[in-house]
Amino acid sequence: MCRIFAVRSSQPISVRPAFDGLRQLATEHKDGWGVAVFQPEGPVLETRVDSAASCTRFEALGGQQIESMAVHIRLASVGTVNPRNNHPFAAGPWVFMHNGTLKHFEQVRARYEAEIAPELRAQLKGETDSERCFALFRTYLDGRTGFDEVIEALTRTFRTTEALCDDASPGKRSAMNFLVTDGRRFFCTRRDRSLYASASPSLAAIASTELALPGVTWSEVAEDSLVTIDEGLQLSVRPISK
Repeated sequence: MCRIFAVRSSQPISVRPAFDGLRQLATEHKDGWGVAVFQPEGPVLETRVDSAASCTRFEALGGQQIESMAVHIRLASVGTVNPRNNHPFAAGPWVFMHNGTLKHFEQVRARYEAEIAPELRAQLKGETDSERCFALFRTYLDGRTGFDEVIEALTRTFRTTEALCDDASPGKRSAMNFLVTDGRRFFCTRRDRSLYASASPSLAAIASTELALPGVTWSEVAEDSLVTIDEGLQLSVRPISK
């Protein structure tokens, strides 16, 4: 299990209170961290395998004034504690992170990887189920960038993962909080892990936990839902369609 946090604001804001909360959570979620800060030229990604609870670099990143950011703190389940397995994963404009674990993933790993486009499969660096979910999302997205097209690709990733992994053990479900963003738009599924969202005309955020952040009032996202934040900071929650 891990923790995720993503925020976008119409003007630079301090994320220090949220980072303080994440550092406290990292005493349990101790197997590394990753931060993506979105600049006009694209995401700037930094990851470490030491705990965010005691990492001075993580603390320093929390002192920034930012407009768009995605943060992950890891509790390893699939894959070793190694930089190649750290979230967020990034490719082109896209950043992806996962809170959860795919049930019995090792039993279906080969079948899962067979669904990924060969050129993207060849780019895999680590062992995690999460990196493969990101590659499958990019397979389905196939270079498209439209808002509805991203929703379609993420929903299809969710459903394919459900079909391959959950059928291996009837009655059990994969935990699939998948968050993908290009820094302007955020898309996140909820399945069997906590998830909260908040939106105002000037700021919107998604997180696993109700972190302290000025101007944010959290609401829990319903199970089996997709939450989106568009370029105008409009937040929407809808059921994940079959």
